[in-house]
Amino acid sequence: MIRTFITATAISACLLLSACLHEPIHQGNRLDGDKIHQITEGNTKFAIEQILGSPILNSTLHPNRVTYYEEFDDEESGKLLWRSIEIEYDDALRAKKITRTGFEEK
Repeated sequence: MIRTFITATAISACLLLSACLHEPIHQGNRLDGDKIHQITEGNTKFAIEQILGSPILNSTLHPNRVTYYEEFDDEESGKLLWRSIEIEYDDALRAKKITRTGFEEK
């Protein structure tokens, strides 16, 4: 009887404490600002994927265009933020146009 009560109390305490932990929601690619600024026009698709990983969006209408996208809760402001990088490749699969959105300029 006492053993059941202690077990039930321990389980309840664990459940209550786990509700106190808040894990921020993060969707999409993890885009590090330093890695984003390593990408330059002329880089190969292979080199870019080695730095950033696989893109989250591949356009079927534009096969030479890929998008890396990140959405996350900002810990300081509590707001939902997003940022992305869109890369357009030439026929030799070298980056010819890079559009960064939501990143600080360096």
